[in-house]
Amino acid sequence: MKAPIRILVTGTRGKSGIVRGLQQVLSRLKIQAWGKVTGVIPISLGPGESKEISRAAGAHVEEMRWWLRSLPLSAEAVVLENSAVTPELQPLAARWLDPTLTIWTNARRDHEDVWGWDEEAPLYALARGIPQGAKVLCGFDVASSSTAKRLLEQKGCEVLSVRNGLVDPVMISKSFIREACRVHGIEGPCLEKALEEVGPAFTDFSVHRLDEKGRLLATAFSANDSESTRYLWESLRWDSRETSLWLHNRRDRRTRITALRDFVLEREWKEILLTGPYPIGAGFQFTYLGFPDIPAISGRLGKKTFGFGNIAGLPLELLKLVAATKQNHAVRPPDRDDDA
Repeated sequence: MKAPIRILVTGTRGKSGIVRGLQQVLSRLKIQAWGKVTGVIPISLGPGESKEISRAAGAHVEEMRWWLRSLPLSAEAVVLENSAVTPELQPLAARWLDPTLTIWTNARRDHEDVWGWDEEAPLYALARGIPQGAKVLCGFDVASSSTAKRLLEQKGCEVLSVRNGLVDPVMISKSFIREACRVHGIEGPCLEKALEEVGPAFTDFSVHRLDEKGRLLATAFSANDSESTRYLWESLRWDSRETSLWLHNRRDRRTRITALRDFVLEREWKEILLTGPYPIGAGFQFTYLGFPDIPAISGRLGKKTFGFGNIAGLPLELLKLVAATKQNHAVRPPDRDDDA
């Protein structure tokens, strides 16, 4: 028997937060809900449990089918993140899940080596994963795209959209979660109370204390463009001249630095540190650290550091270590400058 609630989440940004939040909210409403997050760390989420999926090799689309087959018959809701990358593999997740709702978060430039460099290439690639006649909940940039509208109309889809104007990644996720629940007949005070309890994952935006000296690392790796990065930075109310920027680059995300360039150039920073592959044509000056180990990067960060870019690799390993130490202290961004 299929679970009555089956939600597929696709897009280029924000998928994991929506999957995680939906599973949390539905579980708090006493619904037997399961979710699978791909993201940087593959995780299976179930009632009262969260298990990291161990891989013998790299990620593979068959992992989605394996996970769906592993779910108990008692599952009442299933939320699956589409982990396919190549366009021809996009339809598999919907074929295996048969979703009652598909969430399409956005379609920003990504995976250029597979999708191409055209600005609308992500729309064409991701649209292939939308099932025929589906009910689709779209982010504003997808819903307002004439190309996306045409592609969805060709498939006979019913298109819904979330409201525009949100920048905070957590609030964006909540807007999708609220509407997805409403589509399935779940709304009212109980839903709003459950939504209030949805917070960021340890990989989301937080301020971490690195050591007993009180050095702070703000982790904004969940932001992928200048607008959202700017919003997270401004919520800190830190002085940029007293703050080090730490930008982590990733070879297969070459356009990420271009998308973040405006934010970097808007202010005067204490210093700009860059790790990972050397970026060609960054458009700003930086100190290149290459591929340091955890002790080296930890020792290089300043009194206040704003980390952004790509979390995969060095930043993720550092966050795991910080989260595991007794000295760690992670909070949402302060409402005032700590030096005040």
